[in-house]
Amino acid sequence: MKIAQRTAKFAEFFARNPWWVLGGALILSILAGWATAQLPVYTSRLALLPQNTAVAKRFNDFLNNFGAASDLMVVLEGAQSSELEAFADNLAAKLRSEPEIDQATSHLDMRFFLQHAYLLMPPEGLDKLAAMAEQPIPDGGGLEKYLSKVLDWSKNHPPLGGMDTDLQTVEAGLNLGAFFLEEWQRWLSAENVPSNLDWNRLLVKNGAGSMADGYFTSHDGRMLFLFVHPKNTSGNFEELGPFVDKVKQVSAALAEQAKTAGQTPPTIGLTGLPAVEYEEYVNIRKDIALVSFTSAGLVIALILLVVRSFRWAVLIFIPIGLGVVFSLGLTLFMVGHLTIITAAFIAILFGLGADYSIFTSSRITEERQAGKPLVEAIGAGIGSSFKAVLTAGGAALLIFSALLTVDFPGFSELGMIAATGVLMTLVSTWIVQPALYALLPPKLKDIPPTAIIPTSLPPVGRGRFPMPVAVVIVTLAIGGAIFGGVKGLNIPFDYDLLGMLPKDSQAAYYQRRMVAESDFQAEVIIFTAKNMAEARRISREADQLKTIAQVQSLTNLFPEDADTRLHKALSIGELFSRTDYVKQVAELDAAGISATSFKLLRALLENSTAIIDDAQEQAFSAGHSNLVERLEHVREQLLAISTRLETDGEQGRLRSESFLRALLAAANNGLNVINAWRHAQTLAPEQLPPALHDRFFGADGSVAVYAFPAKTVYDAVNLDALINDVYSVSPAATGFPTTHQVFSKTVVEGFSHGTQLALVLCLFWIMAVTRSVRGFALAALPLLIGGGWMLGLMAVSGVRYNFANIVALPLVIALAVDYGVWFSYRWSDLKDRTPFQVSLAVGKAIGLAAGTTLAGLGAITLASYRGLSSLGISITIGLICCLIATLLVAPAIGQLFDLKRKP
Repeated sequence: MKIAQRTAKFAEFFARNPWWVLGGALILSILAGWATAQLPVYTSRLALLPQNTAVAKRFNDFLNNFGAASDLMVVLEGAQSSELEAFADNLAAKLRSEPEIDQATSHLDMRFFLQHAYLLMPPEGLDKLAAMAEQPIPDGGGLEKYLSKVLDWSKNHPPLGGMDTDLQTVEAGLNLGAFFLEEWQRWLSAENVPSNLDWNRLLVKNGAGSMADGYFTSHDGRMLFLFVHPKNTSGNFEELGPFVDKVKQVSAALAEQAKTAGQTPPTIGLTGLPAVEYEEYVNIRKDIALVSFTSAGLVIALILLVVRSFRWAVLIFIPIGLGVVFSLGLTLFMVGHLTIITAAFIAILFGLGADYSIFTSSRITEERQAGKPLVEAIGAGIGSSFKAVLTAGGAALLIFSALLTVDFPGFSELGMIAATGVLMTLVSTWIVQPALYALLPPKLKDIPPTAIIPTSLPPVGRGRFPMPVAVVIVTLAIGGAIFGGVKGLNIPFDYDLLGMLPKDSQAAYYQRRMVAESDFQAEVIIFTAKNMAEARRISREADQLKTIAQVQSLTNLFPEDADTRLHKALSIGELFSRTDYVKQVAELDAAGISATSFKLLRALLENSTAIIDDAQEQAFSAGHSNLVERLEHVREQLLAISTRLETDGEQGRLRSESFLRALLAAANNGLNVINAWRHAQTLAPEQLPPALHDRFFGADGSVAVYAFPAKTVYDAVNLDALINDVYSVSPAATGFPTTHQVFSKTVVEGFSHGTQLALVLCLFWIMAVTRSVRGFALAALPLLIGGGWMLGLMAVSGVRYNFANIVALPLVIALAVDYGVWFSYRWSDLKDRTPFQVSLAVGKAIGLAAGTTLAGLGAITLASYRGLSSLGISITIGLICCLIATLLVAPAIGQLFDLKRKP
């Protein structure tokens, strides 16, 4: 007995016992529903990544040892630096009190670093301090005496060219002098007298603006960053969501308080990998809900619109729903969980599963139209369509199974779940649909147009293409497909994960700005060292790499000569405690600037320009053009201050006196720090502030060194250069860039291999089942031609592959293979029909099948998450191309293979 006849017998059995079939389906649905309810959804990115690679192991080891590898970054901007700093400190304090938050760092405690400055200073700096302390203390006399001496020197100074000073020291001195002159000008011109020196401006000019006053800022100081560390470092949204929501809530509340107090709150933004993953999940979850309900609704609406019968809609839709439920239930036992990728496939399965129900139900209707009894018609329809549906469904199952070979769990699991979904939908179609049809047979007057084979057509639709036209159509179609396939080989891959986020993504916006405007970014390289000596080597070598913008480590606090420095600091502190510097500073502060001192100061300013002129001549003669320009800037500053003092008179004296006292206050602070060195002790890691210790020291005592890339890691060339440099320093480096490089290549290479294997398996399966050149050509060529057109259109329109739409081509193969297969089998069945009659009759069923798929996937194109929307757009392009190739090109191909067919 042929397989079609056996299938017909089984279908008749199911049709004669519908309640038993539906009862069994109901019981299995309840069990599958229970299993689905137990099915966890892993929302962490780690669930998508292979865990058996070296980079994954290193990354997981770091997580276990240090906690989270990436902090949530709160960006503040839109206010004065002092306001940003105050807001940041207040926000960090409030965040630290929240249970979801482990650490919130707005700035480093600069007092700690000042207290241990002897560990950070160059050795020669300590020697100069020691020499300064050992020099004889100058006689008193106050500011007047000092200014008089300097004025006398300015009138009779020795030749500047004879001074033994290197160029670097001169430039450093000029930078410092220019800073103090700028501050003096600020004191003279400000509407309100400043309270402190703005050391941040000096840091910015010397390339250290990102750590002004210990705060983390952009190069220009207009953006300030807070680093927030979660209590629970799991990447699952169950922990990540409340953490990010709490940071948003506290930030918004503090901004509202500032607004209520009459202040202008800063603009607040969140970025960093936690913010990216948060936005990613929230938008994908919203899009999946939208797509799942919308696709199901659109499929039902389209079926009702076309077939105009509720019973027909039930016959088509219930097998789909059962297939989805059964596959989800089996997923619990085969995979054990869903991910954000596999959860999104449900919408696609709705569109794919509808094809089989439409094809089988249309054949049952044809048999009923031929006058067969209901049960016999059900058996004949299922039996006659079985081979076609098996061919199409088997091809889809093999295509999805090919994804199991991809070394990327996110997509290999998709292959497993999708293949299971196809199998379950096929089983539901062959078993449940006959029982449903027996209970709910559509009335013959409700038979939809998809089930009617036209016997009389208008003249334009009766015959076939003229042979030259058929040849031209096929030639152009194949030529276009070849052109598109070649073009498709050059479609670039976009490694930018940020580009997949919504257009208005706050995390992506600030992440790109951080890369462009600061030395910080979320995608940080992490080195781990077994001891401090290795950490010093790593820090030193990493700091020399052009691909690294900034290195963060604590190795400077633990130098090799720490003991020697400690003894020097003790000696310097003791020596300075015996001097009268503190007393002299206090006397100068008390005396201020008298009228006589002010007069001497103005005279000195006037003489200074002559000294600058002399220095410029010496620099010009030596060929130091940059030095000439800097000296000219200082000269202009001196002239501006002199003019302002002459204009302001007494107010200028008072403002200058206030500036002097600010300088003296800074000097007094420095002297106090140095005096405290006499009590200095050996620094141990346990003495570090908790925020520093937890960030740089692991549970096993290992030391972390963080390196911020100089360029974006979402460019393949930049990323490869970065990783090559990083591994030259330490092969054990980890962090997001290292995993991103490996997993990106795994995705691209895996899908290239998986797609090729899927296509080969599909074609071999079709060839094995059709067993004829004509049947194979009619079934496979529309798919190949449509796929080629799809790639060509993507290439011409500038579409790039990304981590989401790279799966589009194998999905299109699985979704669109049905069209050519159904056309091929119906071409053989309807031997007494003309090519146009076959095309119109088959086209209605194929059109409805394609319409349901497009209805399901059309909603994906509206997703706010651009990764999903790009997938929907790519699949939609592919399906439309394959549909056109099936309905337009396939009849012409059939004519070329079947020249004796009825004209």
